[in-house]
Amino acid sequence: MIIVEKAACVGCEECLYACPTKAIIMKRDKAEIIQHKCDHCELCIIACPVKAIKIVQDNK
Repeated sequence: MIIVEKAACVGCEECLYACPTKAIIMKRDKAEIIQHKCDHCELCIIACPVKAIKIVQDNK
C-alpha cells in the first residue's frame, strides 16, 4: 500500500500531476491517496520532492 506521511507533506501537489489514475486528492492542504484507485505505479513516490509518500506493508 502507498501512503502519505501527513507531517512530511508540504502540499506542493506534484504527486497529483504525476498520478495517472487520479488516485490522489488534497485534504486540508495535504495529499491523500484513494486506495481503491491506486494502481501502485509508484510515480507519486518519484514525484514527491520531500519524500512524504511511502510504500508500507498492507496488514490485511
